[in-house]
Amino acid sequence: MTGNNRTSIPPGNRRPVQGKGNPGTRSLQARIQEHYAVLPGSERKVADLILDFPGEVAAYSATELAGLAGASKAAVTRLIRRLDYASFEEARRAARDAQTWGSPVYLLSKDADRGAFDTRVQKHIEQDMRNITRTFDGIEEDTLEKIVDAIIGARRVWLFGYRNSHYLAGYLRWQLIQVRGDVHLLPAPGETLAEYMTELRSDDLLVVLGFRRRIPDVKRAMDIAGDAGVPVLFITDPTARQGSGATWTVRCEVRGEDLFDRYSAPMSFLHFLSVAVVARAGAAGRRRLALIEDRHEDLDAFG
Repeated sequence: MTGNNRTSIPPGNRRPVQGKGNPGTRSLQARIQEHYAVLPGSERKVADLILDFPGEVAAYSATELAGLAGASKAAVTRLIRRLDYASFEEARRAARDAQTWGSPVYLLSKDADRGAFDTRVQKHIEQDMRNITRTFDGIEEDTLEKIVDAIIGARRVWLFGYRNSHYLAGYLRWQLIQVRGDVHLLPAPGETLAEYMTELRSDDLLVVLGFRRRIPDVKRAMDIAGDAGVPVLFITDPTARQGSGATWTVRCEVRGEDLFDRYSAPMSFLHFLSVAVVARAGAAGRRRLALIEDRHEDLDAFG
């Protein structure tokens, strides 16, 4: 809580905030900052609480939020109307949408209890194990076999992802190049997708990793691949919309009780998939792997 020391953002310095799937939609924080300088003291108490922990709007009723802020329910009601929401419930829906979309700001909790170290460690492990179990419960053996066949049989494999998904795509590429060539990570630094999208052929495979807070290029790349007849493997989380146009979709659980998403389940799946690809690659894969090890020795790669 920062009390009345918060400074409002001058209109010329405000940055447009985009809401989920609706560019230009003002977020809850942006609306508050727009009116902050003229808020009465009672409404400002509520505004300060929301700005520090905007996710609290999704978790509490208007009465409970007023109690947390040390204000009245009437002050909450007046603030919500001032922010151009039809009702408190509409503001709650906006906060819930932001949480679902993965905004860490909306996942912060005012009452987060760190607890004892041992308790936190155990809780951390249990959340990862739960996500891994749920992820693999949703994967069918037949689907996995088809994915492995596609990775082995494709002329080229293109791996595509932004933000955290980019690093996961890089990990998968590193495993696949041990047993097959022509595996490419997109986008390369400083480059755009257009040059690569023109290279796609129907005997290629596009692997898209798109976890929460996906940017529009994810859907656009999949659409281009679909138009070119390219099989698409979409590795994502449960918030991804149905009917993405992918040939196969694998949903990995990433949510827990913390503000940051958890990537233990996606990493576990990528590891499992990589091991299956190595096994399916057979003698050809083993020869490539042995040749790579020989080159490591020739180059004295590891000192």
